Amino acid sequence: MAEGAGRAAGVVRSASGATAHVASRATGAFQCLVSALDRQGYPIRFMGGWRAHGSVRASLHPAGLALDINQHGRNITRPRMPGNEIALANSCGLISGAQWANADSGHFQLGGWSGRARHNARRHDYHREHYANAR
Repeated sequence: MAEGAGRAAGVVRSASGATAHVASRATGAFQCLVSALDRQGYPIRFMGGWRAHGSVRASLHPAGLALDINQHGRNITRPRMPGNEIALANSCGLISGAQWANADSGHFQLGGWSGRARHNARRHDYHREHYANAR
């Protein structure tokens, strides 16, 4: 799969043999998470990374920057994600959907976008600083 036009170029693999295609620039972070879950003994049965469409508006899956692990629906994983899901994701430079106000356990994405409210707050702070410094 060639990168470009939103296509993924990296592959993430779990010890169980589950694989997912992601963007090359996200491969290291996602592999970090998958390897950490493997070391903890969490059984990764399937993963969903790059796909041609997002299931929700502003999804990062079409860009290969999101990964779902054992997800059967929004905020539903089987088996349940370990209690340190957020800490593991953050230690690898990822955002866990479990940390959102409208939680989505089992969904992970490359840092830098963590939900509309937080994104808008950061954008507001940037504009306030930018205009204050322009005076």
